[in-house]
Amino acid sequence: MKLEEVEALKELLDNKKKTMSKEVLREICEEFDKKFIYESTTFDNDDFTYEDVCFLLEDHSREFPDKKQNRRQEIINNYHAINRVHRLVDKRVELDETIVKDLHQMLVDGIITGGVYRTRDLFILGAKHVPPTYLKIFKKMDQYFSDLKNPELKGLEKAAFAHLQLLKIYPFMDANGRLARLLLNYQLELEGYLPISITKNQRDDYFKNIDEYKINKKIEPFTEFLADLEAKRIKEFIERD
Repeated sequence: MKLEEVEALKELLDNKKKTMSKEVLREICEEFDKKFIYESTTFDNDDFTYEDVCFLLEDHSREFPDKKQNRRQEIINNYHAINRVHRLVDKRVELDETIVKDLHQMLVDGIITGGVYRTRDLFILGAKHVPPTYLKIFKKMDQYFSDLKNPELKGLEKAAFAHLQLLKIYPFMDANGRLARLLLNYQLELEGYLPISITKNQRDDYFKNIDEYKINKKIEPFTEFLADLEAKRIKEFIERD
């Protein structure tokens, strides 16, 4: 999928939104958020089903004695973080360090201390790329936010960068993947696109394209992957009654 084709679809998306009521747009948003929370929070396990996630989001007091308590908390946290993203996007607030740390804090609330860069080195089991030493985190994150302000970086490529570079730096002790997927959608929405969700069936392509960036410094494979997902999401949106 060429980026120009997705840009053309975005125009159709804008026109479609103009014909829809706020209630319908909110309904579509809430429907997608449930799907995203399920797929992002349960990306590496099968502990919660989609139905479980929906039940929990309807009533945050629901308990699941046979499931991991931390996973339950992650689902609730993701819900609050996504709603925070929607509010910030509505106000056209650009990503900065405070927002990233706040979103991380929300994602791990009640589980670990959040919003604080890691203070030791990490080695990700099975990964081809080793995250930078914790001693370089502050410098690399400063550069990350500086790069996001580059006016030449825009559209799908900017959303891809926001996602990929955070994964490459791996600034926090945990929840970097969930945070990166949240930032991907944050930037997509700021750029006028629809948020996307990555399913378990797409994991292999997802990680392969991430490695292309981490190891070979190529952003194009992931951007093309993102373009395909975005095009599919827009087409489905446009076809709705």
